[in-house]
Amino acid sequence: MIQKILVFEFITGGGFSQKELPESLAKEGMLMLKALVDELTLLTDTQVTIALDWRIKNFELPKNAKAVVVSSDQCIYDLLPKLIADADLVWPVAPEMEGALQKVTDLAEKKSKKLLNSSSQAVAICSDKLATIQCLHKQKISSVEGVQLDQFSEEFKAPWVIKPKDGAGCLNSYFVSDCKELIRIGNQLETKCDYLIQPYIKGISLSLSCLFREGKAWMLCCNRQLISIVDGKFELDSCIVNIADENDIDYQGLINRVVSAIPGLFGYVGIDFMLPELGEAMILEINPRLTTSYVGINQAIGFNVAKAVVELFQVDPIIVKTHNQQIIVSI
Repeated sequence: MIQKILVFEFITGGGFSQKELPESLAKEGMLMLKALVDELTLLTDTQVTIALDWRIKNFELPKNAKAVVVSSDQCIYDLLPKLIADADLVWPVAPEMEGALQKVTDLAEKKSKKLLNSSSQAVAICSDKLATIQCLHKQKISSVEGVQLDQFSEEFKAPWVIKPKDGAGCLNSYFVSDCKELIRIGNQLETKCDYLIQPYIKGISLSLSCLFREGKAWMLCCNRQLISIVDGKFELDSCIVNIADENDIDYQGLINRVVSAIPGLFGYVGIDFMLPELGEAMILEINPRLTTSYVGINQAIGFNVAKAVVELFQVDPIIVKTHNQQIIVSI
């Protein structure tokens, strides 16, 4: 029996069909889409369907995959119900901004489809960076403190980071060096209540690529994020996937605590955190979806993540690393 899987990567799949494609997010989305389709189409008795923005050309698909083109006069949310209804499994790869991931997850759940990502409850928490921090703090899990920008009264000293509560990647994330700069950026933002302010932590920016299932978690690898500050804004330049890190055992303990704090996490989950110059790891955010680091995992450790996620409904993953190397994913 053929298993029909809908892969919906929001940026490249029509989420911006009626407006300008954000270049950096589109590049990241295309990298993730290609990696995911490549892994899924290796599975036997599988038919993969993707949505594809009308501006994306020359995207080659294997024989057991097809694309539904979203034209410039179509709204993706008008097309998604039918695409979801025709699928057995739904894999949303959408950013948190403007509730995109939440909307797609809700649509799939309402149609009682098997989701290859986290539940709507878990997505709701993780889509709000402030809510995530508050949830982790309740469980005494180390994370970078934060305050809603319109409620900030210098609870922590400069320099600061300002970013959207529902942001994706480094989009619209600012480095703020002093109070003068804080006022200037604050005046630029129409809705301060949609932004979070946090202390800038000196250290190494890292992420964990993990699998979650029914209260259990497995770490696939640790990754380093190379981030620069250009004209006061953060930019993700590249990810080094599968770095060697002496703290791996501690990180497994960390994700075991995360799974208890947010029990609806399922499938691939990325955890961004800072490793300060002094002190323990501090979580920045939790991404209940594929992240850019996913693109390099198969090549880095020889493990088919997509296959493991599809099989999570039946069995715990057995993570066998057939090789062990670092892979650089450039943005």
